[in-house]
Amino acid sequence: MSKIDDSLESFIELNDWDETPDPSKNADCSSFDDEDLELDLRDPQTFPLALTAMWMNTALCALDGTIVSTTMNEIASTFQQASMVTWVATAYMLTTSSVQPLYGKTSDILGRRKCLLFAEFMFMLGLVLCGLARSIPELAFARAICGIGGSGLGAMCNIILSDLAPLSQRSVYMGWGSVIWGTAQSIGGPLGGLLLNWFGIHGLFVVQIPFCIISMWLTWKYIHDIEDQKDGSWQDIDFGGSFFLMCGISAFIFLCSTNDVSSSEEFSPTKKVCLLLTIMSVIGFVLVEKYGARQSILPMYVLKGTLGLIGFIYGLASMLSYVGLFIIPLYLQLVWGVSITGSGGYIIFTVLSTSAGSFLCGWILRKFGSPSRENTLYNSGMMIVINTIISVIGFSIMFKCITSIPPSIGNENEVPWAQKFKFVLGFIIMGMSLGFQGVAVMLYNVAKVGKKGQAASTSVTFLFRSLGNVLSVSIALGIFVNSLKSDLRAHFDGNNNELYVQLLKDNTSVRTASLSANEKGTILNIFKSALVSSFYPSIICCILSVLSAFLLCIFLRKSRRT
Repeated sequence: MSKIDDSLESFIELNDWDETPDPSKNADCSSFDDEDLELDLRDPQTFPLALTAMWMNTALCALDGTIVSTTMNEIASTFQQASMVTWVATAYMLTTSSVQPLYGKTSDILGRRKCLLFAEFMFMLGLVLCGLARSIPELAFARAICGIGGSGLGAMCNIILSDLAPLSQRSVYMGWGSVIWGTAQSIGGPLGGLLLNWFGIHGLFVVQIPFCIISMWLTWKYIHDIEDQKDGSWQDIDFGGSFFLMCGISAFIFLCSTNDVSSSEEFSPTKKVCLLLTIMSVIGFVLVEKYGARQSILPMYVLKGTLGLIGFIYGLASMLSYVGLFIIPLYLQLVWGVSITGSGGYIIFTVLSTSAGSFLCGWILRKFGSPSRENTLYNSGMMIVINTIISVIGFSIMFKCITSIPPSIGNENEVPWAQKFKFVLGFIIMGMSLGFQGVAVMLYNVAKVGKKGQAASTSVTFLFRSLGNVLSVSIALGIFVNSLKSDLRAHFDGNNNELYVQLLKDNTSVRTASLSANEKGTILNIFKSALVSSFYPSIICCILSVLSAFLLCIFLRKSRRT
C-alpha cells in the first residue's frame, strides 16, 4: 500500500499541486502563517445577541428548505401544474448557486454587516412574494428571490463566526449551529404539512416573516464590522467577473438539468444554447479576472489543491443529501402512501442525525485534537475521508430498500417494519456523515487559508455545496418527470388521455383516482420505477466520492510525513 501511495504522490507531484498560497502573489491571503488563529474577538456583552441573530438566520433558512421540500408536490398539484414541480425547488437553488461566491469577497470589501443585512432583506422579500404567488411561475420567481438571500444567510454567518471565535472554539460553535439547523429542518417537514392544511399554500411562507424582522433588527444592533477588516470600496467590486460567473453557473445548471422532450434530438437546441453560454461565460470570466478586475471575486487559490478537492467532495456529499431530502418525500407519498406530515416525520431522522454528526465532530476534534494549524488540517481532513466512505454505505442501504420494497396499496403490501428500519438506518447514516463533513470542511478552510482568506474560501465551499444541491435536485426531478411521462404514455398507448394528463398535472391523484386494484398497482409501479431512476446519478456521485476521498487521504498522509 505504501508503494502505491508513493507512486501516486510522485505522479501527481503533491508539493507543487497543493502549495500554500503565496502572499506575494495573492493579496487576498496575506501571511497567515504568522496570523494568530487563536485571536478571540468576541465581545462578552454583544456576542450572545449577535450569535442569536446568526443562529436565527440559520434556523429560518433550514426551516424554509424542508417546508418546501415536503410540500412541493402538493403545492404543484394545487396549482394543477405538477409537471412544473422541478422549478419550485430549482429556482431557489439556481440563484443560491449563482450568487453564493459573491458574498465572501464582497464582504471583504464592503463589510460583513452590510452583506448580511442585504441577505436577510432579500430572503424576507422572497417570502413576501411567495405569499402573494398565484401560480407555479410566480412562486418560482419568488423562490429565486429567496435564494439570493438564503445563499448569504448561511455563508455570512459562518464567515462572521470565523472572524470572531478562536480556532479551538470554532468546532463547538459550528456543531451547535448545525444542531440548530438540524432541529429547524426536522420541524420544517411536519410543520409544513400542518401549515398547508391550516392556512393553505401562502401560510407556509407568511409565518416566517416576523422572525426575519427580528433577525434583521438583531443584526443591525449587535453585529458590527471589525476594525480594519474592510479592504476597498464599491469601485473595487468585481462586477464584470460577478456577471460572467453568475451567467456561467446558471447556464451550466440549465445544461445539466434541461430536458427538452419536445425535441427528438439527443442534444436539444436548448442544451446547445446553454453549452454555448457556459463556454462564453467562462472565457469572459477568465479575461475579466486577468485584465480588468482590481480584486478577483473568486481567488484561484481556493480552487487549487486540497481546498478544491475538499470542495468537490462536499459538493458530491450535498448531491447525495439533497436527492434524499427532495425525492424521498415524493417516494414516500406516492409509493408508500405516506401523508405529507408523515413523510416530514421520516425526514426528521436524517436532519437530527446530521445535527448529531455535526455536534459529535466538533466535540471529537476539540477533545482529542490540538488547536494547532497542522493538527486541525490533518484531523479535519481525515474526518472528511472517513465520513465520505460512511455516507456511501448509508446511501447503499437506503437505495436497496427503495428498489426492493413494492408499492403499498391500502392495507395490502404494507411495508414491513424490518424494511422500514433498514430504510431509516440508511437515512440516519447519510445524515450523520454529512454532519461530520460539514464541520470538518469549515474547519479545514479556516486552518488552510487563515482568517484573512476564509471569507472567499468559505463562499466557494458553499458554492460547491449549492451546486451539488441544485444539480442533484434538478437532474433527479427532471429524470423523474420525463421517465414518468414516457412510461405512462407507453402504458396508456393513446387510451384514457384524461387520466394520463391528470396524473401528470397532479401526481397525488394516483392515490385518489377510482381505479381497480390491478390498474392502481401497475401505475404505482410506474411511479416507483420513475422515482428509482432519479437516483441513478447518485450512484455516480458515490463512485466519485470514494475516488476523491482516496486521493485526499494520500495527500493528507504525505503532508503529515513531511
